Amino acid sequence: MHIQIAENIKLAPLVESDAADILKAVNLSRASLGKFLPWVEGVSNIESAKKYILDRVNSGLNGSRWFKIYYKDNLSGIFAVKSICPELDVAELGYWLSSEAQGNSIISQVITRVPIILKNTSAKVIEFRCLEQNAASIKIALKSGASLVGTIPNFVSVGNTRQQLNIYQVAL
Repeated sequence: MHIQIAENIKLAPLVESDAADILKAVNLSRASLGKFLPWVEGVSNIESAKKYILDRVNSGLNGSRWFKIYYKDNLSGIFAVKSICPELDVAELGYWLSSEAQGNSIISQVITRVPIILKNTSAKVIEFRCLEQNAASIKIALKSGASLVGTIPNFVSVGNTRQQLNIYQVAL
């Protein structure tokens, strides 16, 4: 299932055979991605890129859906419904973009299509979890209309800095 987002943006299911393209995108953007995504360090060769993919597409989490993002026909990142909490009807989103694709409103455009992606699910709310220093992701959450609903202090250490995790939500 491919989802056309805009003329130059589309989503396609993430599959194991995407490992070389994922590795390339991570390598081109390692410095910027590594500031906020602790998994980046572990994706360093084809085997670890395959593991990255398989760990996500086979997570077993309720409602999980992982997509590669194509921008101008290049694999430029990942977008996911990481899970849907059936008790709360909350869908947690996740995403990253290569450095080359950043600054083109790609994720904001993808988020406008989330209702289509979540069609036939119980989700009534989308949730963004952003590290406190990740200004770009926070901007995306706020632009989508989400509000800060909670925080988890000292959530993760990235680059030897412990960061709080901010939780934003918006109704679908």
